[in-house]
Amino acid sequence: MSAVLCRGKREVSCLSPTQQPILMLRTAHDNLVALRKLGCHHRHRSFLRIHEESTMYRPFSFATAAVALLVAATPAAAAYPERPITLVVPFGAGGITDLVARATGKALSEQLKQSVVIDNRPGAGGNIAAEVVKRAKPDGYTLLFATVGVLAVNPHTNSQVRFDSAKDFSYISSVASTPHVIAVGANVQAKTLGELVKLAQQKPESVSFSTAGVGSSPYQGMRILQDTANVKFLHVPFKSGAESVSNVVSGQVDMTFEGSPQVMPFATSGKLRALAVANPKRLPTAPDLPSTAELGYPNLISGSVSGVVGPAGMDESIIKQLNAAINKAVSDPEFKSTLAAQGTEVAASTPDGFRKLIESEDKRWSALLKGAK
Repeated sequence: MSAVLCRGKREVSCLSPTQQPILMLRTAHDNLVALRKLGCHHRHRSFLRIHEESTMYRPFSFATAAVALLVAATPAAAAYPERPITLVVPFGAGGITDLVARATGKALSEQLKQSVVIDNRPGAGGNIAAEVVKRAKPDGYTLLFATVGVLAVNPHTNSQVRFDSAKDFSYISSVASTPHVIAVGANVQAKTLGELVKLAQQKPESVSFSTAGVGSSPYQGMRILQDTANVKFLHVPFKSGAESVSNVVSGQVDMTFEGSPQVMPFATSGKLRALAVANPKRLPTAPDLPSTAELGYPNLISGSVSGVVGPAGMDESIIKQLNAAINKAVSDPEFKSTLAAQGTEVAASTPDGFRKLIESEDKRWSALLKGAK
């Protein structure tokens, strides 16, 4: 501790290092008295006179010293994100959820100037991934690329679900919506949706269909088709939408109900036969493909609505930052064109908007799948 008392450019430095700290804990007047006792007044009369004539002194207490030390010692809060973010995907690589998640992760990385690592955790219809994120620390570094199927449907089809969509997650934003396409293998004797239904009605479970599991949105779409047409198909689950489609292409399974990005390339090449898109209207990218609504199935509307959530208890400032980054990312023309090329539309929202969407879907599927567990 060097200079003890200062006024302008004058300072007292006649004290030894062991004596100097004493003056730091006293009022200005006490310091002058101490200086006299220490024999400094004969060398600094002008300094002492200045202070004696002054009637205003600023106290320097232990509390003031403590506060100053704490401020100096406390590091500045780290700006989020200061390390890579993990985006957990509930299905295997190659499916529509994975494709959109990777595009979103890339866009988020560019917006936040930080790496976003994709972590595929398939299994149990997406429940495994949801539970991983539920148990994660709510610091914004572990997020879930969730779907309506996982958050709003699984609780009504699986009694082993260990999460509560309303309580266990912090909602950040929806991202995209992808309509599903009903398609059959090239060797299946059905050229329209009506012919497929008639074929299945001849013998229950004689026609097989593939999806990425019970928790996937395509599976739920097939549930609606079966209930609406009063038919029974044989379900063959896989780990991802990509596997689901490839097994229909190879002839191992008869049909699939998957996202347009996986189905349409094979339909264009003739390896699959697309029968309908489960949408109120036709797709701009496939204008010749009829919609289920125009074919007499107005309730058969199905798609993969996806978004980002984190563990419950996340800081509101981090949620807002992530929401802003997602909304900015999806408004980018390059991001839009990337998703549009896959038959997917952007669908960003506010945190509360995404939460309300899941709540609405939860009620809808609860009614549709009552007693399915």
